[in-house]
Amino acid sequence: MLQRYDISMDDDTDRLSIKEFAVIGRKPRKSDYYNMALENFSLIHEVTFDVDTIRAAIKEGSEALISELRSDDFFPIDPCSKIIAEKVTGIFNGDAEPVSEVYFDDRTLLSTYNED
Repeated sequence: MLQRYDISMDDDTDRLSIKEFAVIGRKPRKSDYYNMALENFSLIHEVTFDVDTIRAAIKEGSEALISELRSDDFFPIDPCSKIIAEKVTGIFNGDAEPVSEVYFDDRTLLSTYNED
């Protein structure tokens, strides 16, 4: 499954938002130069977090942040959660872009995971 996560900070409400999108339907992806950004993604889930809670988790380390981000309704697999946590930390540490898009292809992640 192709997935995209949009991570953004809303300074007006002091909330961090993570939107999870997926490509619904089967698409061939045999080319080495496949561009996931050209796919039609559908919103499947959105979670929001209090900024102070996320800041406190960042201070405790990446495992604490991942634990705070995950819930019964939002539980990205380990490789995805680590990258999402890195992007969230970057946003809170003053990266220029207040919005981050992260793309994942489960087939690639699982094949890499099985090699370890």
